[in-house]
Amino acid sequence: MKTDRFFKWIWNFNGLVLFIGIVIGTLFISYQIALVFFKGDVVEQPTLNLAQDDKKEEKWSLGYPRKVGNTDFHFIPLESEKLSVEKKERGRMYENFSGGSYTPTRSKNVLLINGNTNQAAWLFDSIEQLIIDIKPLVNNKFNKNSITRGISYEVINSDTNKDSKLDYTDKRTFALSKVDGSGYTEIISGYNRIVESSLNSEGNLFVVFINNNEVYSMVIDLLTFKVVNKSSLPKVGDS
Repeated sequence: MKTDRFFKWIWNFNGLVLFIGIVIGTLFISYQIALVFFKGDVVEQPTLNLAQDDKKEEKWSLGYPRKVGNTDFHFIPLESEKLSVEKKERGRMYENFSGGSYTPTRSKNVLLINGNTNQAAWLFDSIEQLIIDIKPLVNNKFNKNSITRGISYEVINSDTNKDSKLDYTDKRTFALSKVDGSGYTEIISGYNRIVESSLNSEGNLFVVFINNNEVYSMVIDLLTFKVVNKSSLPKVGDS
């Protein structure tokens, strides 16, 4: 009796092992078949020859294109896999984006294209800056008759922490341009963060920003790109 029980247990155990083996084998064969039938060719995105890349570190690509308000202009960021810029001695980089915003993480220039005339121009003459934010300045952006008054930018172009490179640990520059990218003008340099940037009822730009431990507000005339009024915010209890 005990012998029959022992052999029955052996039989059940062998059956369990056989069943597990069949399941594992079936899964393995199914996986191999799936690899054959569903294997897709991995297409590597080409590196664009739009700017200098001697060390093969940038691997240039174009970011997501955005329209500048209701104008004929579009802007397309030039993006790099490298998240910093080596510090160099530079001359002047140029002569002369509240709507929805696009925040690229590695943009080093931006191309502005007229969709009507097909004319295109880069905002900067070099790739020696990081563009943090690009924002079209549109009043009443959900209205088809809305007016786009320019573009605002947040850019890192100074090695403020002296580590011989430009990256997100450096302070920023806030700048404005016309809708085609011309008239690029730096408004604030060396600040930490923009808290608010929006158009007021008179069509001027209202900005709140932090510089070190101080918070400031200002109003900018978008026709002249001149600061109309600037003041530090009062502390609690100040009369």
